[in-house]
Amino acid sequence: MDKAQILVASNRGPVSFSISDGGSLTHRRGGGGLVSGLSSVAAETDTLWVCAALSEADRKAAASAPEGRLDLAGFDLDSMRVRMLDIPPDTFSNAYTRVANSTLWFVHHLLYDTPNKPGFDAAFRAEWEDYRNYNAAFCEALITGADDNARVAVQDYHLALVPRMVRGRRPDLRIAHFQHTPWAPPEYFRMLPNDIRRELLEGMLGADHLGFLSRRWADAFVGCCETFLRAKIDRDKRTIEYGGRIVKVGVHGLGADGEALRERAAAEDVAERRAKLRERVGDTRLIVRVDRTELSKNIVRGLDAYREMLATRPEWRGRVTHLAFATRAGAMCRSTANTPTPCGAPPRRSTRNSARPTGPLWSSR
Repeated sequence: MDKAQILVASNRGPVSFSISDGGSLTHRRGGGGLVSGLSSVAAETDTLWVCAALSEADRKAAASAPEGRLDLAGFDLDSMRVRMLDIPPDTFSNAYTRVANSTLWFVHHLLYDTPNKPGFDAAFRAEWEDYRNYNAAFCEALITGADDNARVAVQDYHLALVPRMVRGRRPDLRIAHFQHTPWAPPEYFRMLPNDIRRELLEGMLGADHLGFLSRRWADAFVGCCETFLRAKIDRDKRTIEYGGRIVKVGVHGLGADGEALRERAAAEDVAERRAKLRERVGDTRLIVRVDRTELSKNIVRGLDAYREMLATRPEWRGRVTHLAFATRAGAMCRSTANTPTPCGAPPRRSTRNSARPTGPLWSSR
């Protein structure tokens, strides 16, 4: 199997499969900001993208390809090389849904109902073991797919243990890890058990470079390493010295492909949809929002704010239309009300201002 000089590892890959009514596999580009930000780069460089199968259709596609290499199975992936891992469903569910999205995501977004949750019982410990196994599967794919002295870019909190795993087996590789969510400050991160805190931080510190979207979140990670690992910190240079190595921490904004967006906006089908939208809203002003159904997106507060605007500024009634697209997040999570809801979806509310968008949703004018 061919080796790559650049490797990307992420839970969600650049392609998503579905099964047609006739039983055949069809595919489209994967969703999410991470895929949007990295797909164009992966297509234009010597890159192998390692990802997980997220659905039964994905699993079928991965099984049909040699060692999960979709690009070698006849799929048109716009010149990208993609290896899709068929991780056992129970392992994937525990790692992705229970640990990553139902625990780590809530910790990093500071969204737990802390007097009651989270809890770390024997069931969680079993789920954590599957989180390790899930990370180990990515590690194996990366070290076998990497050429000598290759560069590996590991993405997000799902794969926090991968850098150290890869470092232990392929010290020739240059490793970066990028966190696409916030990072909890030490006073909130400490709710995790001691050994799990340490394993997460040491796993990340297996990288040569750690990237965060904001200075606040980068500083929070540095603070956690200082507090819980007693690592040597240089805040001016934003470096962490630990285990005989110096790890650089950087702040990097993740941009969009402007040229691709402009090209897409100029397409004929977009013009047709724009005309239909204009016909529907008439001469009213249009407010458009597009969000995933996650707690951090403040969807419900946004709808409440629109309602408040109409109530307090009646001159806008009949002159404005609110179009809210809410993209469903697929996994199940523990909500802040401790009730399982679609991952990141607004918790159930009982107030008279309750609103739960399932989009597109047209608000009153």
